[in-house]
Amino acid sequence: MPDQEPQGQGGASELASFGEELRREREIRGISLKEIADATKISKRFLEAIERNDHRTLPAPAFTRGFVRAYAHYVGLSSEEMVNRYNYAVASDDRIEKPPHIEKYPQTPVRDISPKPPAKRGIPPVYARVNRNIIWSVLIMLALGGVAYWAVQYRGQSTDAEPSDPTTVPVATKAIVPPPLPPPENPNDDSKLRLAVEVVENSWVVLEADGKTVVNAEMLTGERRTFEAAEAFRFRTIGNAAGIRLTLNGAAVPPLGEVGEVVKNRVFDREALQKIRADAPVQTRS
Repeated sequence: MPDQEPQGQGGASELASFGEELRREREIRGISLKEIADATKISKRFLEAIERNDHRTLPAPAFTRGFVRAYAHYVGLSSEEMVNRYNYAVASDDRIEKPPHIEKYPQTPVRDISPKPPAKRGIPPVYARVNRNIIWSVLIMLALGGVAYWAVQYRGQSTDAEPSDPTTVPVATKAIVPPPLPPPENPNDDSKLRLAVEVVENSWVVLEADGKTVVNAEMLTGERRTFEAAEAFRFRTIGNAAGIRLTLNGAAVPPLGEVGEVVKNRVFDREALQKIRADAPVQTRS
């Protein structure tokens, strides 16, 4: 007789794959547990327990779901999807308190199939009893008559106005004035910071403009985007430093690192702009 599978084994494997996936996505983005703990105010011990699937260290599932939601949001994953996967994994493990109302297959609502009496039909209004084909025929005839009348009137006016010698009729011309072009952007206008990002190789980028996150995704080769800020830009993470080229207010930014190098907390403000312009090579005329 074959050995029976231990109770709760399916739930444990679900939790194991769940924690391993979170750890893998975090490492791909070059994010440390300490960085998540500092940003979400969640104990690093609990974050490690989530990745190890150590449910004995974690608090009740009601609190752990909040940890999973904050973790997934910080690394750029769908918070609700990861919480639902955690709920399903917890529901499959008998050793953990199950969240309420977790059903893998929702019940189909009962339909009322009892016969219904036919709806009563009242007497249709007068216009409903008229044949619609007749109405359409009348409308088409009126439209054709209007077009014919207009054609006759226009032809008569054209005949009366036709000059005896068309070569003497002056032709009025109207000059076409092109719309004014927008003024060119002044590269020396530093009232706001403009950062142009050109992707030469795929790279994971987390970028903030004046403290607000504007990019938290993988940027693909050939992508070009421009951002504006009043005070400063901050790259929280660049997964491949050699994969992007930057231009700040028209000044080319030197390379940030090597291929595959992870760069963190790189700030570009007006002070950095002045330094970039000062270090730029001076162009001379021959």
